[in-house]
Amino acid sequence: MRRLLLLLALLASAPAGAQRIEPPSGSMPSPSLGAPPDASLPPSIPSTPGMPELIVDLSSPRVSITSAFQGESLLLFGMFDPPGEIVVVVQGPPARETVLRKERFLGLWLNTGRQAFDDVPAYYFIAASQPLQRLLARGAGGEILSLEDRLSSVRSVGEREHQDLIRFRQGLVEVKRREGLYPANIGQVIVQAGRLFRADLPFPSRLPEGVYEVRAYLLREGRITAAVSRPLPVGKVGFSAELAGWAAQDGELYGLSAIALALLAGWFGGAVMRRV
Repeated sequence: MRRLLLLLALLASAPAGAQRIEPPSGSMPSPSLGAPPDASLPPSIPSTPGMPELIVDLSSPRVSITSAFQGESLLLFGMFDPPGEIVVVVQGPPARETVLRKERFLGLWLNTGRQAFDDVPAYYFIAASQPLQRLLARGAGGEILSLEDRLSSVRSVGEREHQDLIRFRQGLVEVKRREGLYPANIGQVIVQAGRLFRADLPFPSRLPEGVYEVRAYLLREGRITAAVSRPLPVGKVGFSAELAGWAAQDGELYGLSAIALALLAGWFGGAVMRRV
């Protein structure tokens, strides 16, 4: 009997394992994954503080340019709340670009004209899980721009005839494409298991320095429902970075040193050839 009374006392003092916790009065219910966004907020801003509809990350936080840099490919990966399609846009820092026109004159190629453009992206690449024109067929893509649409906002410096300006603009695109900075083909975003995705982001060897923007969009029925932006620094590291910093900070001494090094290399090469 004493053991039975002791057991009953222990059971009465133990806390209940399935106790229900009621939310405080006036609190909002927790958001559910896939709930429709609030129409009063922009698509790029999550409408609820819960789990985001789109998560994106990169295989490397930066692109390091060394003396042996021959280009690099980064992996972009992430997860989204289905259904939907993914579009990725990588844009380099805008700057002023000058296009030179060369013509043959008396057997020589001479620069016969030049045209400067402002707000020219240093790099532009698009990848999508479906053909881009099909995704944007309803015209509700908003801030997603093809290369042609992005270049239509480029501002020309000075006044020039319209047809001549078109030729200079086409020359700008051709030069950028030869350098691999404006890939002609749209990349492929691979979707796996209905919600995981990945895409390869190519970066050529002649990559300008700066902070690039990697932006991923989640589209449903041609409309942006979520967007995530990641900065991607691109810069020189190691000896090439120190050399570039020296040239920028003390250009005169750098130029004299380069001339002296060239003369020394020429003298040494000539001495070796005479002995041979």
